[in-house]
Amino acid sequence: MDIFHFAIITSFALLLTGVGFALDKDALNKRILSFPRSQKLSLLFLGLGLVWFLVGHVSHLSEADFGDYKMLIGLAGVAIAVGSFFFVNDFLAVRGLSILMLFYSREVLDSAWMLESQSRLLLVAFTYILIVLSLYLGAWPYRIRDFFTWLFAQANRSRKFGVFLILSGLVLGGSAFAY
Repeated sequence: MDIFHFAIITSFALLLTGVGFALDKDALNKRILSFPRSQKLSLLFLGLGLVWFLVGHVSHLSEADFGDYKMLIGLAGVAIAVGSFFFVNDFLAVRGLSILMLFYSREVLDSAWMLESQSRLLLVAFTYILIVLSLYLGAWPYRIRDFFTWLFAQANRSRKFGVFLILSGLVLGGSAFAY
């Protein structure tokens, strides 16, 4: 994929997430608050992350990049993914989402490599924010629970946050046509 498609996908994800927060419906808020400890989302996100790691990275290792040890690296990845459900299963959905965001960020930055800096600036800046957020939430996943608790403490906060995400998605989507 090229940078245009990544900008459209990212802006659509921002719009969708923003609408979820801006609606401020009780049933939706309850689902958002239950996200960090969701077992189903943990399985989904870690499963997708594992498949992305094995298919997108391990299977393409060359001999110079430990390609002789593909099977060992793959088995270690599977053991870590399965072991995480037994040893660090609290807030595993947040960690799994962080893994997916880091893999996605790598793809975005690879697509923006060697392009003119003004045209890619917005998407790349957002991607680096996403990387920092992923690393932070991967290390301290309970912080997202604290953020959601703060966000839903007042009704207006979640709406304002949702509107901010929607506007960010619109700006990013509009900038995609400058590539």
